[in-house]
Formats: sequence, C-alpha cells, structure tokens
Amino acid sequence: MRHKYSSYYLAIFALLLHYFPHIWGQNTSKPSDLYEVLGSSVEVPCVDGAEWRLNGSLVVSSPVLRLHNTSLDDQGFYTCHNSNGATVETIRLQLGYPPPVPDVYCWSPSYPLKALCSWTLPQDPLLPTYYISTYRQLEEIYSCKRPSEQDRQCVLEELDLLSNVPYLVNITAVNALGSASQMLPVFFEDIVKPDPPVNVKVVALPGKKLHVQWSPPPTWPDPVTFPLKYHVQFQWGNSNTVSVMGPIESESMVRSGAMPGRTYHIRVSVMELLGHGHSSKWSDSVNITFPRS
Repeated sequence: MRHKYSSYYLAIFALLLHYFPHIWGQNTSKPSDLYEVLGSSVEVPCVDGAEWRLNGSLVVSSPVLRLHNTSLDDQGFYTCHNSNGATVETIRLQLGYPPPVPDVYCWSPSYPLKALCSWTLPQDPLLPTYYISTYRQLEEIYSCKRPSEQDRQCVLEELDLLSNVPYLVNITAVNALGSASQMLPVFFEDIVKPDPPVNVKVVALPGKKLHVQWSPPPTWPDPVTFPLKYHVQFQWGNSNTVSVMGPIESESMVRSGAMPGRTYHIRVSVMELLGHGHSSKWSDSVNITFPRS
C-alpha cells in the first residue's frame, strides 16, 4: 500500500514540476513567473540592478523590489534594469490563492456501466489550477479519466455491483501555491441517478382522460435487465395545483377526470426499479388544454 500512495504523491510532484518549473528554480523561460498570495508582501532582489519598472513605468529606484499588501493592480511584468538602463531580469507577477478543497459530486446515469464525478471549487484561486482525479478500492488505484486536463468531470468504469466496500474518489486541485484534496467514499448503488425521461407526449381521450407516454433516458443502457419506475406530475391552475401519480413500471399511463378547458403541464421523472440511488430530475414539461367538447 505504501507503494500505491507513493505513486499518487509522485503524480502531484510531476504535475507541479510540469506546469510550475519555477518552484524548483528551473529557469526554463523568459520572463520567469512569480506566484504569490494575494494580499501578501513580496520582496525580489536583483543582482546588479538599479531600478524596477512595472509594464515599462518606474516603480522604485532600488535593486530590491518590495511590495506590501499586494492587490490585483500589482500584477504584471516587472523588469529590473542596471545603471545603464539595460534589462537585467524580467518577471511576471501573478497573485492568487492556494486551491480550496474541491466540492465533489458523483452519480451514475448509466448504471451498471459507469459513473461520473464532477467537482467545483468553493472559491476562485485566481491562478491556473490543475486536477488529479483517481479512485481506489482497497489497494487498487485507478485513474478517473477526463476528456481534457481542464475538465472538471471524470468517468469511473468497471465498478463492482453490490460491493460492501466503498470506492474512494480522490480529487486533488493543484496550483503554484499549493494543493488540496477531497476524498469521497462511494457505493455504486447509492449514486444511481438516471437522466430524465425523453419524448414525453400527451393526448386527450374520450371520457375526460389524458394519455401520457414517454421513453426511458437514452443514457440508461439496459432497461430490460435493469428496469425503471416512473412518476408523472400534473400541474394546473393559477395556484399551481400539483398531483403526482406513480410509481409506474410501464412507459405510459392514463389519467381520468380531466377538466374541460383546463390546461395541464405534465412532466415525468424516473428511478431505478429497486430504489437504488435517487430519482432523476423532471423531464421537460409538455402542455395540453383539455377540449371543452
């Protein structure tokens, strides 16, 4: 297990080294980037320097650049010049914060094939921030794949069904000022959440009836082996009176007692038949005014 965790922390180190080589003193490009915490004090010495300029304007006639209680207005390109006016050093000052702990949310709209995890940062660190996304069960660690490095969503695949051992999803945010991680325990069945039903349609039938039909979400891979149950919501009137019917294990239903001249707003939600996880969001609403005659 020690080797597994060493690999994880080596991944953080490699990410920092790749995107922020200045942290270890590698002068790989001109100008060099200097990252500091917004509101902090900054002190930068310049050997053989006589003055500092910000974006071409004189800041201080001194070989040492000192900034106190920095603000975003202090960001920019600083050049150090010698007594002859020649440029000795160029830095780009960028201000921000270390990343906060990510807020992580996981769900499975495609049970049992895969699950998704997404994350947000509760505060903007104001600096380029990158992410390491992994999940593990017991000692095995897997990469939670993302379409691109900046995407804040990843895919968990080949998860065990009905496991009594949770998966641990680990999302680490990394920037030049630090890193922060959130580890979320996940049982696959607990995060099942289908996408909303689609193709909702309604027609009026004789006898003051409404016939509603729909299709299962296209992201649900196998409604036969892993069936679904539905709820249908009817809303009407200025007081937004709401009536919900279900659970319904078919893909259509008939409501009796429709009132002539009344407009109904109808939408459908879905859940895994055995009650694993959560109901979907409601589908888009469809409307019908029941004819008066």
